[in-house]
Amino acid sequence: MNRQELSKKVIGIVNRVLQEKQYVSSIDILLGLGYLSPSILDDWRRGRFSYLEQRLQANLNKLSFAIQCFHQWAKQTGLLPRETAYVQKACSSTIHLKFSKSGQDTIERRYRTHYISPKLTQQKQQRLMEKVEKSTEPVVYIIVSESKCTQCKKDLPKGSFLMMDENNPYCMACTPYKDLVFLPAGDALITRRAKKYSDKSLIVVKFSRARKRYERQGLLVTDEALRRVQDHSMVASID
Repeated sequence: MNRQELSKKVIGIVNRVLQEKQYVSSIDILLGLGYLSPSILDDWRRGRFSYLEQRLQANLNKLSFAIQCFHQWAKQTGLLPRETAYVQKACSSTIHLKFSKSGQDTIERRYRTHYISPKLTQQKQQRLMEKVEKSTEPVVYIIVSESKCTQCKKDLPKGSFLMMDENNPYCMACTPYKDLVFLPAGDALITRRAKKYSDKSLIVVKFSRARKRYERQGLLVTDEALRRVQDHSMVASID
């Protein structure tokens, strides 16, 4: 694909996404061009690797040109720029996600800037940006190989639960979520109820070597929420 073709494709993506969502981002461009897959995006949003560019399927020259076209077209058509924070909640902190290896502010800002339709009212613009900036919830991993807790130095055998904070592993006892209990996946209704009843919950995933991706295994919920779900299920079975 030459530069003229790439430019036309970027413009097409901007127009399509804007019509669908009333805003468009660099992430939308990368997804639309096939440089980024949804699964890689999810891994990055959950902090599973350090910066996004390292997993994009495009060289830096083509990538830079595509993002440049995006910004130029957005400005030419009168879209409103809004800089957005990409953050991920870890077990004890909030991490600002990086797009580039260098982390230079000018590069990061180009990626973080969204463009909003000027047709939206100020109130709708505000609600939209709050939705966009919602941070990714922390995830619990069932590990497939041995590890060690960064804080207490406890050895963690395969099959243990752990959380990551700035690429450091922590056992559940060293996190604010140590009192949560595991609810395996399988019954969608029970899962929804448990999440509803629990004032805090975490998704539990495990890496599938066969499929080469993380797969959901269940939830960590409060003990009270689990008891309520179990009691509700017992009553339903009696009825």
